[in-house]
Amino acid sequence: MRVNDKFRNDLAKTLAFFAKPGPGQANPYNAWSWPRSHVRSVKSVFAKSPVPTALFDENISVLRASPRDQKYYARFLLLNATNPQPFSQSELEARAFSNKMLNFIQIISTPTADTNGTCLLLHFDNKRYLFGNISEGTQRSIIQRNIGILKVEDLFLTGLVNWHNLGGLLGTVLVLADTLAGKIESIRHLVESKKKKKERDSLSKTDTELPRLRIHGGKNITHLLATARRFIFRRGLPLTPLEIRDDPRAAKQRDSTPDWQDPNINVWYMPIQSTTASPNSPRKRTHEEFAGATEVDEGSKSSPTAATSNEDDVKLVNTVVTQMFDSDWTMDALVETTLYQAKLPAKLYVRDSKGHIQAYPGPMPRRGKDVPDIPVLVHEPWPGATVERLPRTKPSNQSMCYIVKTHDRRGKFNPQAAEQYGVAKINYRLLTSGKTAVGKDGVVVTPEMVLGETVPGNGFAVVDLPDTSYIEALIIRPEWSDGTIMSGIHVIFWNLGPGVVGDHRLREFMQNQPAIKHIVSSTDSCPNRISLESAATQAFKLRCIDRDRFPLPAYNNEFSLSNIPMTNTPSIYEGSQIGKTIQFAPQYLHQDDKVIPFPDIEKSARSSLNDEVLEMAQQARAKVTDPEFLAKIEKVESDIPNRDAEVITLGTGSALPSKYRNVSATMVRIPGYGNYLFDCGENTLGQLRRVCGNDLPEVLRDLKGIWISHLHADHHLGTASVIKAWHEETTKSRPSAKLLVASHSHMIDWLEEYADIEEYGFKRLVTVAFTTASYGSKVLDPRIFTEEETDLLGLKQIDACFVHHCFGALATVFTFPSGLKIAYSGDCRPSDDFVQIGKGATLLIHESTFDDELQGDAIAKKHSTMSEAIDIGRRMGARRIVLTHFSQRYQKVPVIEENFELPVEAADKDKAQLDEVILVAFDHMRVKLGDFRKAQAFLPALQKLFEDVEDDQ
Repeated sequence: MRVNDKFRNDLAKTLAFFAKPGPGQANPYNAWSWPRSHVRSVKSVFAKSPVPTALFDENISVLRASPRDQKYYARFLLLNATNPQPFSQSELEARAFSNKMLNFIQIISTPTADTNGTCLLLHFDNKRYLFGNISEGTQRSIIQRNIGILKVEDLFLTGLVNWHNLGGLLGTVLVLADTLAGKIESIRHLVESKKKKKERDSLSKTDTELPRLRIHGGKNITHLLATARRFIFRRGLPLTPLEIRDDPRAAKQRDSTPDWQDPNINVWYMPIQSTTASPNSPRKRTHEEFAGATEVDEGSKSSPTAATSNEDDVKLVNTVVTQMFDSDWTMDALVETTLYQAKLPAKLYVRDSKGHIQAYPGPMPRRGKDVPDIPVLVHEPWPGATVERLPRTKPSNQSMCYIVKTHDRRGKFNPQAAEQYGVAKINYRLLTSGKTAVGKDGVVVTPEMVLGETVPGNGFAVVDLPDTSYIEALIIRPEWSDGTIMSGIHVIFWNLGPGVVGDHRLREFMQNQPAIKHIVSSTDSCPNRISLESAATQAFKLRCIDRDRFPLPAYNNEFSLSNIPMTNTPSIYEGSQIGKTIQFAPQYLHQDDKVIPFPDIEKSARSSLNDEVLEMAQQARAKVTDPEFLAKIEKVESDIPNRDAEVITLGTGSALPSKYRNVSATMVRIPGYGNYLFDCGENTLGQLRRVCGNDLPEVLRDLKGIWISHLHADHHLGTASVIKAWHEETTKSRPSAKLLVASHSHMIDWLEEYADIEEYGFKRLVTVAFTTASYGSKVLDPRIFTEEETDLLGLKQIDACFVHHCFGALATVFTFPSGLKIAYSGDCRPSDDFVQIGKGATLLIHESTFDDELQGDAIAKKHSTMSEAIDIGRRMGARRIVLTHFSQRYQKVPVIEENFELPVEAADKDKAQLDEVILVAFDHMRVKLGDFRKAQAFLPALQKLFEDVEDDQ
């Protein structure tokens, strides 16, 4: 927020407040060139004073300044919050009454290995809504189903706020943000065009209504979004988190008024609290007793001070989220600070004698160096960076559910009746929109006089019960006995946790409502089917070529994720099926013909496998089984350590998940040391489930370390779920185990902040944060492990260097006691520093986002081409190279000119050059270091397989 001069001066006198300067203004405080020691010694009487929230209006959030900002004499930061205006009741009723659109709901996903939860799409011609879990894999399911989400503006999130249910939310929000930003820009261009043509009056309010993304959810949903402020930022997109912290029915005393509505739907929020009451309790607790117990448990109203503090915290976190998406921050804005106070690494600027801005050419502060603390300019940090710590929160046991109904719709218009009353045809639209018109002789004609019987609204409920402790609180909800709310509710979608579907109380509840269709989605009742047919079909094709490197994804159409057989479903409910569609308008009907059947993967794959490809694969198989060839491999590779180490490329695409490639993740399994993940994009755990199948518990038990290269969403949004899976598995088998997580400090900060929302194992982590390098160098100090740490984590040393991609982007080298060195690039342009720390690498895993002909794109987007990645490996002397992180636009295999001959008699100094093997990664590929030569033999067949594939992703 920019503050005017008078306000700044007045406030500074009383609060020692430091605000951002306005355009073209210099901050007088930063002009002071005090010695650094003096700056540190300054103390303010307001250092521990209460945050002065009462001084500002309700749209201003006040935050105590971070320790870094306090060095600049800031005590409080002001953040401007937006307050979106809802529809007026008359406008909403008018728009709803005339609504005659097609309306249906469709099941997008059910619980499988790579889609944790159930997601529903509610369709209107003018708008879409998502209900349920936005879990990891949801976005990829939407892509697989070819479902457009261009018109989605509201997400109604069910269940607990945790990563299992909402692990895909941040990635989905990014996609929706970019989509809505495009719509906003189009509307602005339209308005500008009409203005130039002096046709602005021809635009209706609907034409110029800017979209806004709203996220409805339970306690901590806003906090979850705010934890992502260091790596999610969009400008000019209004985003509103609507967090349901209290039970609206308790507050409204059984009022039937919807809690939220728009011209299409009415929504009633139903937050359900867990209870430890015995299922066989002789007396059921009332809804009011549950609400009262909740207030006591939370302690939010134990004292006026506590309540005020909590309200301030909620307001602040909401404002942080607003600033993440709807800020006026610009990347090229510069702010003034001093040389010693600038947060490095950063590009510094100074003004010359003429006032022109130029890069700072002088020395930087170092130990033993006396450098003047002169004024310098730095790029203004984006709003998220100004909030170092969020207010604390704690995990919530509130599960969100919803009842949704359409508005009543007008009956069929009778033009003959309107004509009899003498209504002009131009005024028919007034009557159909619920307004009156004037007929002949001044007769006032009302809609009821020319319209058929009003069609009452209808709809559905979505109920999410994580376990049986939520059942009692659900069945005593007042909504179920409210005729106004429940009339027209045809379906209840049940998202149920393990063991809930068989509970006798729940089945009795279903039986007592026979007029309602019950559709159950659960890890107990839904088969672990193939949910991503395109990826599975490609996996089958690859297996037909090289069965030793390409496994089929694990699935089972006859058993659920809980390993429960899919026997006959009880008659009181039906199982949830992907594609199941229920139409509500123009008439209510179930469209089971849209259910997606279990895919015949083999049939789909073999239809595009030609004989030439299979013949080339057969030739490669003959070569890799030839005893002479195998003997040569053994001789040439005898000096490579850990040849039994296995590389599993779990996700090999860039930016966004696609039909064929998930986002970045590579696991290396090293017998005797452990398993290590290099980046962990969204749904990495789902990929592990499909690749490892029944071996997953063992893989998780042996997981020793996770490296996150940078905080772009496609590289780290699967980390929390992998850590939690490791935590749950090792708690049972080896509770003393530790898991290393190494990355930039901002990643560690995010993991720590998220631990307030959910206990997922953070306290058991060994964290290594790489933050700053010496001035003039991008190479950071290595993390050298003690003997005890090596025994625990398997590692001897981690080296890292900053690379050219985004703030905090790092490349790394993991060194093991055996001499094995694994170099991992993350995302970057070619780096000499990476070559330096990776000298003598055994294995290089390098991004290869673009083909060589797109080098301009690679430079602009700070990525590498295939040739640039290979060149890095050759300069390192890497023996084995894996190319990954391909642009999702291209399904084809890049053509690599390789020497397939084995250099049997090569001097040690020449081995790296002569024994170089390069592989192109695919999702689910598994290859041991000692089998790279075998995998290389199949490369021509793979290139032929994808030779004529269209880039349709």
